[in-house]
Amino acid sequence: MKSFTLKSLTVAIVSTVSFASAADTYNIETIETLNNYRSSIPQSINASGQIVGVARFPENVEIDFSKVPSRLLAQIGFDPEEDEELTIAQYQAIVENLGNYANSSLQTQRIGLNQAFIYNGTSSEVNAVSATADQLANSVDSFLYSINNANTAVGVTSAPFELIEHQYTNADDETETAEYFVSDFLSRGMWYNNGESSVVEPQAQDYLGGESAIFDINDSGLAAGYESIGLSPAATTRIEESCEDPEVASASQPLEVCVWGIWRGLQNADASNIAAFNNSRYRYSRPRSGYNAGRSIYDIRGKLWQFDASGEVIDAVELPTLVERRSDDENDFSSYAYAINNNGIAVGQSWTYHPERNAIRMPAIFQNEEALPVTEDPIYLWGAATDINDSNVAVGHLTKRPAGKLRSYGFYYDVDEGELTILDSFFNGASTIVRSINDNGEMVGTAEVDPTLSQVRARAGFYYDMSDEAPQIINLNNTISCDSEYNIVDANDITENGEIIATALKTEPYTDEDGEEQTREILVNVKLDPIEGELNNCTDNEEPLERQGAAVGFGSLLGFGTLGLLITGIRRRTSLKTKKS
Repeated sequence: MKSFTLKSLTVAIVSTVSFASAADTYNIETIETLNNYRSSIPQSINASGQIVGVARFPENVEIDFSKVPSRLLAQIGFDPEEDEELTIAQYQAIVENLGNYANSSLQTQRIGLNQAFIYNGTSSEVNAVSATADQLANSVDSFLYSINNANTAVGVTSAPFELIEHQYTNADDETETAEYFVSDFLSRGMWYNNGESSVVEPQAQDYLGGESAIFDINDSGLAAGYESIGLSPAATTRIEESCEDPEVASASQPLEVCVWGIWRGLQNADASNIAAFNNSRYRYSRPRSGYNAGRSIYDIRGKLWQFDASGEVIDAVELPTLVERRSDDENDFSSYAYAINNNGIAVGQSWTYHPERNAIRMPAIFQNEEALPVTEDPIYLWGAATDINDSNVAVGHLTKRPAGKLRSYGFYYDVDEGELTILDSFFNGASTIVRSINDNGEMVGTAEVDPTLSQVRARAGFYYDMSDEAPQIINLNNTISCDSEYNIVDANDITENGEIIATALKTEPYTDEDGEEQTREILVNVKLDPIEGELNNCTDNEEPLERQGAAVGFGSLLGFGTLGLLITGIRRRTSLKTKKS
């Protein structure tokens, strides 16, 4: 087997820098990215300053060119028989195309682009499963989403892939062999504390090993997530007819490969029923919403797990859907828990039914083992609740269609009073996602700052304090020096004392394979520490904000691989903040 590796690169990295001026309201620090990873996205910070998140795009994956599509090699102009070294651009193209969430073939090399990390002065990898000698070491995607004040972190991991041989008899009654990459399961929720880890096994593991995920954990060790509970009626029928019926099933692929193809198609399905219109004059034209439906072969339920100090599950509660599945609906019908507070109230998302649009996903509050809606107003077509504080105020986003375009609107919801408030944003019609809320009512998230009609608009991280007399959304780029090298595009978490962890774009210098100095855009973790000062006016004279580091779109960088289980259609984080005291 002929293999190549990318030759070493010289990259200049600034690990920790602080910028401040008399007018700033935050000092900004960078949190180092894991060695051999290009970008980094924070997810949660606890009271002691420990941060968890996801590093993205590995820089030194070994490539087996016998398992790279020939059309891709031709497209990038690389011949393994003649060329000795990949250029940086060629390496990036191969890794992006072979990444697990872009790669639709189990006959090509599988690469995990996402690596869970924890930061406590230095950044370290966190892994709950390890590849054996027969498995691909770089084929796992792992994510950490939350860390509590006991330094327990939770997240999700996939399984490593292994190359197997499948023998079959062809139409000429000859024996042939085909090779496929397969894994033991789709996903597992993982628990981590001080070097020790464990995973939660889902109830249903038919065919592909099942799915589970953990998104949040409170200070008493109660965690929120989901698990597969059984095959959906539609999946059961389709598997029987397409994969198990010998008259129909392809002999050239194993059963699990056939089922995986069905699952992947469902994961990538578009929520076309909430699209603007369907042009019936074109028979094969399907409307597209741009929102990923994230379906599965499994019915899935939100789950609460009570962990002990060693990571063992000592109790578990299954969470219902907002409504029961209709008798004429055979698709998967599921609920998902994304965050939980110290009062044991969880929030998330559930399938339900729109009076005109059929099945949609909407925000759900899980209290006393019931699923309660945030709103049932038919103006809203999609949504999720992403966080809840100890005052029982939940936050998230709701989607509606102003002027024919689907837009997300940030909200907060008082669970005790049953009151919903929609946030104002930077301009009318700006999509806004609230990620996190602390017990003081301070929220952070990401919102569009580009009012043009462009399909992909520029975004900025924001701060919003619901307790202000006249609350307003604040662009976090106006809280730091205008000549900062960072462009803050998302704010992921906020602590009780107002510290914010965020995702920023910056320009990174590097030396290419010809010894030339180049620059590229990367995503980095930044921490914003509040100080006395006033807002700057960095964004008043230019829209969208243009700083060093703003040339590459946030969406394209995130495209390195968002896990299929990130089901809101937009990358969201869900964490209980560590902000509890």
